[in-house]
Amino acid sequence: MSPARKKQQTEQSRRDQVSARQRALADQQAAQRRKERRLLAAIVSVVVVVLVGGGIGLQAWRANRAPQAGSVTPGETSAPVTITASHPISWGSAGAPVTIDLYSDFHCPHCAEFEEQYGQTLTDAQEAGQITLRIFPMAFIDDGSMSAANAFACAAVAGFGETYYAALFANHTLDWSDSQLTQLAQQVNGSVPDTFSTCVTQRSHEDWVNSINDAASAAGVTGTPTMFLDGQQVDLTTVTPDGLKAQIAEAAQQ
Repeated sequence: MSPARKKQQTEQSRRDQVSARQRALADQQAAQRRKERRLLAAIVSVVVVVLVGGGIGLQAWRANRAPQAGSVTPGETSAPVTITASHPISWGSAGAPVTIDLYSDFHCPHCAEFEEQYGQTLTDAQEAGQITLRIFPMAFIDDGSMSAANAFACAAVAGFGETYYAALFANHTLDWSDSQLTQLAQQVNGSVPDTFSTCVTQRSHEDWVNSINDAASAAGVTGTPTMFLDGQQVDLTTVTPDGLKAQIAEAAQQ
């Protein structure tokens, strides 16, 4: 064999070896990518299962957890009230010098924060004879808002509306099934009147809640919580509990 031919065969052999190594490397890289894709798919599947399971678990917790009584302790037991379309539920002396109108939704987290921050201030002013507190329970967030607002009206008619009101906000993350609403009545009232249970399950005051939504719209209320002091809207983004107390005291002296 000529030297030129032998050199040609040697170079071809070297090229074949390089090509074989490249193919082996390419096969190895492809296998690694397939392995990584399978691992990623497995991780994604686990994450989806965890998220779905967590969502189902949260929903089950919201729908089934027993509620607890609120932290704000009202003064005297509420007198039973009469529900009238478009009219709020009022607490306090009819001769009080100041009127507070409060628009809220029982599934509104900011309303729950408002109750926690200002609830005792309003209760104290009410007990001191300074204010008539007019509650407009709206229901625009979800069906739980309607269920809770209706149950609040049922409790007000039965004579334990104030304690029930505070306790609804203390449990604002719950779905508010009929069972939860009834359990809450047991928590705050010590017993559950038959008329209350029937009122809750039949949603006896649903039309009234809808009329309150309409009244809020007519008053220019676009969000909750919204509060008016003697017809003037209070800026809840700046006022403090002490500031609200001072505003009430000043208005009461006029």
